[in-house]
Amino acid sequence: MALPFLPPASLDPSFTMSCPTEADIDALTRVYYDSFSTEPGNTWWWPDDRDAMFEWMQDRTRRKISDRNVRHFQVLDGQGEVVSFARWDIPKGYEAKFGEWVGGDDGDVSRVVVGDGNEDGAGKPAATTAPVEEITPAAAKTVSAPRGADPELCQFFFTELARLSKKWNATEMLGLSLLCTSPKYYRRGAAKALLLPMLAIADDEGLRCYLEATPAGRPVYEKLGFETVEVKEFDSGALTGGRVVNADLSLYIMIREPRAL
Repeated sequence: MALPFLPPASLDPSFTMSCPTEADIDALTRVYYDSFSTEPGNTWWWPDDRDAMFEWMQDRTRRKISDRNVRHFQVLDGQGEVVSFARWDIPKGYEAKFGEWVGGDDGDVSRVVVGDGNEDGAGKPAATTAPVEEITPAAAKTVSAPRGADPELCQFFFTELARLSKKWNATEMLGLSLLCTSPKYYRRGAAKALLLPMLAIADDEGLRCYLEATPAGRPVYEKLGFETVEVKEFDSGALTGGRVVNADLSLYIMIREPRAL
């Protein structure tokens, strides 16, 4: 499956880029879990059971890969291991501009895109987007909590994400809903390679872009032209009954205007 873009020249020459399929779900989920699991500010609504959270993420990834309005792109190392991946929500009417939907096809995916070695060191740590992808208002009512998690706490969080999405009309924009990098590949430029080509397509189409960033992610996205339009703060102690205290749970709602060509 051909990618809808060429990679940045900074992509590590040992890396390749491709569109993941159902065959990659377990590998994607491991990166998803590992990239968010070390920071209390990301995990305050998670259950203590690692397997339960992994299963929840696995199911979410499977559902999203099956969604025709969603595109996934991944960076692989020389052994075919997932380095990083991004999940994008495509606005209605622009599906063809951002590549063919892969869906449930378990067939081979072309690993044809390779960098030229001009790595600029601009790769950023993972967990720069919200610890769960943007959820639409309709979906917030049906998204189940991970097994063993506090269902009321999860529902509160999901509902807040849905409210913010609706308020800012996120479905009308190209949405970066998830960006994850395996911890052992931090600062290798993989995340940047997943971002720049899609932003370039958005510029070509005159599309705004939307995301929900963690505190660590905000300066990363500001360098790419995103601006904060709202900050949602959560009281960690009150929400978790004192289980997580003094953690910065802020989410930065960020929008990027298309840049002139």
